[in-house]
Amino acid sequence: MAKRPAKKAVKKKAKKTTLKHAPPAPASPRYVPAPPPPAPPVPTTRQPPAEAVTAYERGIAALHRHDYKTASSTFQTLLAQYPTEGFLTDRARVYLELAARELGRRPAGSGNIEERLTAATLALNNHDDGEAARLAGDVLKDDRSQDLAAYLLAVVASRRGDVDTALAHLRDAININPECRLQARQDEEFDPLMDSDEFHALIEAPSSAATAAGQARKPVRKTGR
Repeated sequence: MAKRPAKKAVKKKAKKTTLKHAPPAPASPRYVPAPPPPAPPVPTTRQPPAEAVTAYERGIAALHRHDYKTASSTFQTLLAQYPTEGFLTDRARVYLELAARELGRRPAGSGNIEERLTAATLALNNHDDGEAARLAGDVLKDDRSQDLAAYLLAVVASRRGDVDTALAHLRDAININPECRLQARQDEEFDPLMDSDEFHALIEAPSSAATAAGQARKPVRKTGR
C-alpha cells in the first residue's frame, strides 16, 4: 500500500488579547475656586453711658412739665459732657432748640408760686445755684411765708460758703415752719455750718414752752398764686 503523505504541522497563530474595558485615563486636575473671604463682623452698637441716659430722661421730664429753663440747662450739660453719643446727642440738640424757643416766648420768672418753687428745687438739684436763688428770692418777694424758699436760699448760701447769709435764711425758714429744724439737722448741705454755734442753736430741739409759743406765732402758709 502506498503511504499517505504526512500532514504539515500548521502553526496556530496566537490570539491577540484585547481588553474589553480599558482603564480610565487619569483625570486632569479641576479648578476649584478659592472660598469667599469671611464676612466682616457686624459692628455692635455701643450703648451710651448710663449717666448720659439719665440726664437725657431728666431733660425730657422737664419738658413735659413745661419747665423749659431746667430742660435747657440739662440738655446743655448733656451736650457738654457727652458730645459724641450719636442719636442721644442729636435728640438733645433738637430738644434744646425747642426749650430755647419756648423760653423766648415766656417772660422770666413766670408761673405761680408753686411752679417757681418746683423750678427752684430742680435747679438746686441740678447744681444751678444761681437760678435756684433767683427763683426762691422772687417767691419770697411775693410771699414771705414760704419757708421752702427761705430754706433753698439757705442751702445756696451754705454751698457758697456764706455762713452768715445761710444762717439768716435758715432762721427765717425755721421761724416760718419749725419742722425745717429737723430737716436742716439731717441735711448734708449744711455741713459747712457745723463749726457755727448759732447753727447748732438753731437745729437743737426747743423746749416745750418755746415750741408752744413758736406754734402760736407761726403764720399760716399761703397757697401758690
